[in-house]
Amino acid sequence: MPPETPAMDPVQMLVMANRIDGITREMTNTLVRTARSTTLVARDFSTSISDADHQLFAAPEGVPCHVYGSGLLCEAMADLHPDFKEGDAFLHNDPYLGNSHAADHTILVPVFFEGAHIFTTCVKAHQADCGNAIPSTYTPKAIDVYQEGALIFPCVRIQRHYQDVGDIVRMCQKRIRVPEIWYGDYLAMLAAARVGEQRIKDFCRKFGLETVQRFVQEWKSYCERLAADAIDKLPPGRIHAQTALDPFPNVPDGIPLQADIEVRPGDGQVTVDLRDNPDCTPTGLNLSQSTAINCGISGVLTVLNSKRRAKAALVPNNAGSFRRVTVHVRENCVVGIPQHPASCSMATNTVADRALGMIYAAFAELGDGVGLAQPCWGSGPYQGVASGYHRKRDERYVLQLFAGTAGGPASAESDGWLTLLIANGGGLNYFDQAEVVEQKYPFVIWRTCVRPDSEGAGRQRGGPGNICIYGPLADEEPMVVHYSQDGMITPPKGVRAGGPALGSQVWLRRAGGRDHYLPSIVGEQTVGPGERLISLSAGGGGYGHPHQRPPQAVLNDVIEGYISSQRARAVYGVAVTGDASKVETLRVDEAATATLRA
Repeated sequence: MPPETPAMDPVQMLVMANRIDGITREMTNTLVRTARSTTLVARDFSTSISDADHQLFAAPEGVPCHVYGSGLLCEAMADLHPDFKEGDAFLHNDPYLGNSHAADHTILVPVFFEGAHIFTTCVKAHQADCGNAIPSTYTPKAIDVYQEGALIFPCVRIQRHYQDVGDIVRMCQKRIRVPEIWYGDYLAMLAAARVGEQRIKDFCRKFGLETVQRFVQEWKSYCERLAADAIDKLPPGRIHAQTALDPFPNVPDGIPLQADIEVRPGDGQVTVDLRDNPDCTPTGLNLSQSTAINCGISGVLTVLNSKRRAKAALVPNNAGSFRRVTVHVRENCVVGIPQHPASCSMATNTVADRALGMIYAAFAELGDGVGLAQPCWGSGPYQGVASGYHRKRDERYVLQLFAGTAGGPASAESDGWLTLLIANGGGLNYFDQAEVVEQKYPFVIWRTCVRPDSEGAGRQRGGPGNICIYGPLADEEPMVVHYSQDGMITPPKGVRAGGPALGSQVWLRRAGGRDHYLPSIVGEQTVGPGERLISLSAGGGGYGHPHQRPPQAVLNDVIEGYISSQRARAVYGVAVTGDASKVETLRVDEAATATLRA
């Protein structure tokens, strides 16, 4: 028998792993600093590196619903272009071939060293416009991909010998409403991918090809062991989880969702079965294969990594860790593998967020100390797609707004994240810089702040929602905002006696100052000069009984403006004394609190 290969030096392995993560972060910084659209400046993009086996290898800061499918995208590249060479770059946004949804354009660059394909750099970015039938990258009402209207590229070669394939570029420029924005973002994406290519070559020159190839396999095996060890700390059990979307156009009864989850600590395995869900719907709500499987993978990894004092992810986000989570999906399923021409326009949120939150909450049934509450639902106007005509610049505009946020779910150990935005975003998106947006576009972001008393109460409370108010300039044309919500009827729930959060709402403030409630789940709202759109986003659910929350933590929430003193008393059983307008006077009345909590 041949002698066994000695294990790789663990210090060297960690040094190499951190260097690869550093390359991915350099790709991220390149895109942040060179992007043209405010969408990418708000970090609605992800960078990742896949290995020669077309498996996700590094994504230290990748949006979960973006990066899980990196391996599927690279497999499509190899299947459709078996002759791929150095100097190639591919544009891929096909949701039927591993991409998330059509609005997420992905640049793939295969990286070669000493003639061998060793890695592929992947840069995925949400576009300001993708050629949809309406000026929005989301079309929840689309009955199929034809009505959606997006320009779809099934992993086409957009560069050969480091030079653009002009036909592809011209197709995008003719079909996309803001071609100069698209082209600027394309160049930024390409730059990020090429920076990764050059840094990986430097990496290989430093360590040598044989050492790098060995490192790839050993690092994935190490990450698999980390995942197995984390799963071994969970209680065993089988859980049947359920949730349901609010009624939507073309699905008037909503969409019921369910999952069967089995945790086997002794084997270091978790299985998530999503097959028993409805067939694809005549809407844009259907998940793509990558986003459906990501719900299971990301749901489990979030539970494993939800530790208050962890300085880094306990279980890294790569194909090695994924080996310990099995996700079952089926074809023609709303949470599965869509069949053409089902539309997947909304595949990165709505159903995906519901499914992810369902899995979070299911783990809480295993016992106190495990799982999370349900996260915020819906993408209201604070995250709407605004379009219109800029009179002073004599040009049309389309942009995805990140003018507000929404509250994250409480975990067993921590309060919900204040700026989660959407569950599948992992809290990685940035706020729009209001001053920058207002310089580029003809409207004003009047207000963005915490929405008091919107959190799910609990021992650990959910993150509160957000109030966002904006509208066009008085001397400009009306703007149109497309948005879709969820949780207006079934808001985010708490777990283990934690309370529910407030659901989302939308109001229109008329020019005379009167507020008009907008009840539509899916909105296409025209906002005229002098009017303002008011978006109230959802909070996250709470974990544990509110009376178990330390009184000082409740007082801090009152001081911060997250909750009112009235809610502190009525829900948390904490009596707060003092003048609410002078926070330095606020105190906990310990005797009254003890009586309230008795």
